[in-house]
Amino acid sequence: MLCSASQYALSQPLQGRPPLRVLWGLMAAALALHLLFLDGLVGQAQPDRLVRAPALEVRSVGPMPPAMAPPAAPATTTATASTEPALSQAAPQPAAKSPLTRVAPPQLAQASPAPAASPLTPPRSVSAEAQTLVPTREPAAFAPPASTAEVPLAMPPTDGDVPVYRTQLPPALNLRYALRRGGRSGAAELSWQVGDGVYTLRLEARLGAAALLTQVSQGHIDDAGLAPIRFTDQRTRGGLRAANFQRDKNKITFSGPATEYRLLPGSQDRLSWMLQLASVVAAEPERMAPGGKVVLHVVGAGGHADVWVFRFVDFETMAMPDGPVRTAKFSRDARRLYDTEVDAWLDPMRFHLPVKQRWGSSPDGDAVELELQSVQAL
Repeated sequence: MLCSASQYALSQPLQGRPPLRVLWGLMAAALALHLLFLDGLVGQAQPDRLVRAPALEVRSVGPMPPAMAPPAAPATTTATASTEPALSQAAPQPAAKSPLTRVAPPQLAQASPAPAASPLTPPRSVSAEAQTLVPTREPAAFAPPASTAEVPLAMPPTDGDVPVYRTQLPPALNLRYALRRGGRSGAAELSWQVGDGVYTLRLEARLGAAALLTQVSQGHIDDAGLAPIRFTDQRTRGGLRAANFQRDKNKITFSGPATEYRLLPGSQDRLSWMLQLASVVAAEPERMAPGGKVVLHVVGAGGHADVWVFRFVDFETMAMPDGPVRTAKFSRDARRLYDTEVDAWLDPMRFHLPVKQRWGSSPDGDAVELELQSVQAL
């Protein structure tokens, strides 16, 4: 009985406290719950960091569109400018003007550096950026105006290009020449008539029985020598062509083309140059020396005009029907393809008129050659 009571007394305090196993289990459960709670807190903190990071980046570089998707590339510069209000209204910054609200001209925009690519926005290629800023066609303001003025066949010279010479004209004469062209023979006659301040110069050339050409130059005499007023040229093939020296209007016009040239003092036609060259050398014989030259502005009936520079070549002795003649040779070289080459042998004993001349423009050498046979005073 006593023994049972003692056991009961000893067992009472043990019944008031939980066993040690229970305590360790409770502690393990509490630790597990605490770890689970901490893991939940960590899990909640990680998404917050990922979401807030773009917001911090946006505040550092400027406002960004709400959708975060790259805008579609506009087709023209006008379309690009229309997207500016949407970008500026997304997040206005009164303190500093956003660079996205300014559209530079195409030339400046292509040269500006591309902005740094955002980790959430795919970068745009340089070629795509250039295509959105370059207009599809050139503005009308930069298009060259269409020229309606007709371009002359040859640039007219200026006053400084062609000097005015002293001249000494020969008396009225009639000169007969033997003609050769391409192995064929013929005859030519040059008639020079002058008096009362006016002149007429006429050249008729024939190959056998066929007419080759007829040229007529008419005008008057002034301080520069021969002053043509009208020049006509008729060939075997083709109709009559004319050059008109309108001295009252200070210009040269033509019967065919609408080309016009400014009339210069001393201008000659394709026939009068023969007498003008002889008259200049007769008045200024010092040009018959090395380096000597005579510059003439020569106009053709077909609308051509150019500066002919006759350079002294040398003295040459030629066999003529009345005996040997010491001549002074002047030559005009061609400056381009199909340009006219001229050689003239002047006789100082015959008023420096050409006793022989040759001219041609074909590369095959098919030139017209005249050789004096007789001179008759009129």
